[in-house]
Amino acid sequence: MSSDIFVPPVLTLPQGLVGLPDVRLLEAVPIAGGQFVELLSPEDPSVGWLAAAAEDVRPGMSATLLATGRMDADDVLLVLLASHGDPAVVTANLTGPLVVAPDGETHQLILEDASFELRARLGRLATAPLEHA
Repeated sequence: MSSDIFVPPVLTLPQGLVGLPDVRLLEAVPIAGGQFVELLSPEDPSVGWLAAAAEDVRPGMSATLLATGRMDADDVLLVLLASHGDPAVVTANLTGPLVVAPDGETHQLILEDASFELRARLGRLATAPLEHA
């Protein structure tokens, strides 16, 4: 079952993102009935992502990060989605989730735990190995 995502309409990223340190502001637009959120840079329309609730991709991920002090109970944990290959396969980046506080302040975690994959498959193919193209 998918979770509805409730985040503020504007996310501020004081440290930017890995590889994109200048991305400091993202507009959050709920889509698909609130089960996904589109993250768009108001400064650069070519920069944007589709994100999902981490719990929909890896149940228990929020609890793990909460228990280790990496996020607070009222934070929302998002994972960025990407499409790879032909035919396209949608994956989630579990190594760099976004922690969104209720006020919109957002930071990206860097998780080096092997149980958090860079390209975790979604849906019914989640257990199939990802072929690198």
